[in-house]
Amino acid sequence: MQRQAMTVPPRLLQQCLAEALEDAPAMLGRCIDAAVVSLQEAEKQTMDVAQRDRLATACWRMRQEKEGWVVDFPQRLREAFAVPTDAPQSSRTSLLSESTYLSLVEDDAVSESIESARLLQSLLPPLEQELKVLDALMSSLQGLSTVQADLNPLRPAVFVRALREMMALDESDSQLRTLWLRHCGRAIGHELKGLYARLTLVLQRANVQEAGYRVRLLADAPGAAARTAASSARAARGAGPAATEWNPSGHAPLDHRGDSTREAHFGDFIPDMPQLARLQTPVDNQYLHNFLEQGGQRYEQSLAPEYYDQVSEELAAIEAYAAIPTLDESMVVQRSEQYKALPVVDRPARAVDIGTQLSQKTWGDFAAAHERARVLMQLKQKAERVAQAMGLDVVRKLVNQVAQDPLLLAPVREAVVALEPSLLRLAMANPRFFSEDAHPARRLIECVAQRSFKYNDEFASEFAEFFQPVQQAFNALNELETDDPQAFAIALDELLQEWESQDRDDDAAKDNNLQAIRHAEARQTLADQVAWDLSQRPDVDHVPGFILDFLYGPWALAIASAQLNAPPGAVDPGGYRKVVSNLLWSTKKEVTLRLPSQLLEMVPGMLKTLHAGLESLGKTREETKPFFDALMRLHQPVLGLRRARARADASTSNPVPLDSSSMSMELDETLPATAEQRKPRKAAQPWLGRVELEAAGFQDTLPTDFSELAEAHAATGADAVAVAASGFNESESDEDIPFDAITLLAGLREGDWVDLYSHREWLRAQLIWASTRGTLFMFVSRGGRPHSMTKRSCERLIANRLLRPVDGQSVVRKAIEAIAADQARVDEAVAA
Repeated sequence: MQRQAMTVPPRLLQQCLAEALEDAPAMLGRCIDAAVVSLQEAEKQTMDVAQRDRLATACWRMRQEKEGWVVDFPQRLREAFAVPTDAPQSSRTSLLSESTYLSLVEDDAVSESIESARLLQSLLPPLEQELKVLDALMSSLQGLSTVQADLNPLRPAVFVRALREMMALDESDSQLRTLWLRHCGRAIGHELKGLYARLTLVLQRANVQEAGYRVRLLADAPGAAARTAASSARAARGAGPAATEWNPSGHAPLDHRGDSTREAHFGDFIPDMPQLARLQTPVDNQYLHNFLEQGGQRYEQSLAPEYYDQVSEELAAIEAYAAIPTLDESMVVQRSEQYKALPVVDRPARAVDIGTQLSQKTWGDFAAAHERARVLMQLKQKAERVAQAMGLDVVRKLVNQVAQDPLLLAPVREAVVALEPSLLRLAMANPRFFSEDAHPARRLIECVAQRSFKYNDEFASEFAEFFQPVQQAFNALNELETDDPQAFAIALDELLQEWESQDRDDDAAKDNNLQAIRHAEARQTLADQVAWDLSQRPDVDHVPGFILDFLYGPWALAIASAQLNAPPGAVDPGGYRKVVSNLLWSTKKEVTLRLPSQLLEMVPGMLKTLHAGLESLGKTREETKPFFDALMRLHQPVLGLRRARARADASTSNPVPLDSSSMSMELDETLPATAEQRKPRKAAQPWLGRVELEAAGFQDTLPTDFSELAEAHAATGADAVAVAASGFNESESDEDIPFDAITLLAGLREGDWVDLYSHREWLRAQLIWASTRGTLFMFVSRGGRPHSMTKRSCERLIANRLLRPVDGQSVVRKAIEAIAADQARVDEAVAA
């Protein structure tokens, strides 16, 4: 029985406007991000130089203005909401008339006005369903008995006009504004569609009736007469509204007419029986969330007769739809390959939902949406308890939620949709199985989704090798027609075994790479401690600076390396600590000049030990030559004295003073260390030898020109010692890196996925290691291929969009949380 018309308080209209204003900044931000991506792609594809420059300028200016626009847009909308409208017209006519108004502007903005009109016209078809319902509800809110779309303050033209006027204030070039509007279109439509759906739900839950709209069956649809007769019979029994024309997408407006008996019979947790039986109008998230999270005895009651009447009508609608020919297989393939030529990171997420027609070659009978819907309604017909009917709706809701997750590749989302019949059968035996983290079916979906994050290209051969066993497993489950979860457990075990076999070689390579870089980190940590210990020695006072750079850098590494590689209990392996005393003594010129023979006797053994220690790090004689040349120049006065005395002894027995030119030679090497040099600094990141660089994948990043490690190897002369001593050269300050890039990198954790541009291709890689200080990172892509880089390199790659983090969180949990989040927003809006 329908309720009488009600008086709606004005605050509900204000609440809708307030929610639109609250959502406006985030909505516009996402629209701008999408437009920037679209402009960048258009720039890549155009061959016209002038047009490419215009697109690049438009993209750059849009990114510049984003922050200001996001702040200003709510105020622009608030002003637009307050503007009175003209006489009412139909929804479609009003949109076109406002777009015509936009074209009545100065001559130099004609193209922009046309673009605005085109934008409005392009927005209407995708929004028609949501807008039609919202127009009716808004008219009712304003006390109108018939729909007057021009009085809807939230119509698309208002948003477009506010956006256009705001753009005009910040950019005088109408050509740029035209490009902005053109590339914003699809994102604006998507955002408005979501906003309208949320507001519609708020108004319907507040018992607002639509003004002037009635849902009716299509007179010319197959089977219309039979369904009309069934609807009439049902209405005569007082069972509520008839079934709507079946739509495979399942996205019809919610209809709460006839639910006034809900609370009297079932309380706040169970919808009315006809709604529970419908395919087209889904059950509110409120009921599904309460059922999934809480359950309880209340759901064990039997289903009412009117439920089964509604199911019969829904099945009749599906049978009528089944008579309509489906898409040809070639068209399905063409649709899936339309973006194949684009770079993988620039391909838009292909639309997939429970109403999508899939490839029959891949998924057989269940490729058709009506076949999957038929299974659902047939199971609803067999259901005996409310819990079973609600469990079926939970499955369909979550399948649809996962199918629309843009982070998953389209074939994976299609696979989840194709598996819906098997998941529905499980719900008959265990209606709340999706609430169980360890349930085999939930684990199967989650494991397949997580495994798929290894791949970023659905057309790559590597993805095909992964996907074929998944396809076979899902098809086999559909053929079983079982409600036993053990079948899903077996399917998952077989997939896990296959993946483990595939990963065996990759894991071995990954372990070797990790072992090398972890050893380097442990060596560096110990070397930092060794350097600190050396700095506390009393004999380091007044030592030349280059000697301390050597001791605190390469030689501390040599000592640490020898200690890590030595058997337990070894004391000073290689004699590398002992030789420090000799080296420091050899730099005391005032002592060595008095005892030249002792120095000359000690130098050969000392040099041999120093060379051995540096060679253990993989350093070549050419790399270490600058240090030893400097050391030789430091010892030159003693050597000069030795030669002078030899000449004197040959000519006379009287002692001859040292040549004043030799004594007065003041080389840079003799300068004592500065205060800064006397304090050892911890290395920013572990030092890696050439072999270790290659094993860790640093060489793979060098061609991108984004690694500072090349600078360390390029350093020559005395500077090479300083570079090696201080780790790697970080020439840029934090101010040179955008804050967003720093934040994104800081949020990465081991196990997270990224898209990395390397050697002219986009690779999906996983972060498998980060240094303790967060300054060095190792990623691994397909085949166990390592990619290691410094913190600064990662930040610059992110800033240049050459490294893009991928959100790989639990897809099932995210789908469940999305239901709860949608419900929370509605509850908050209604409460306000």
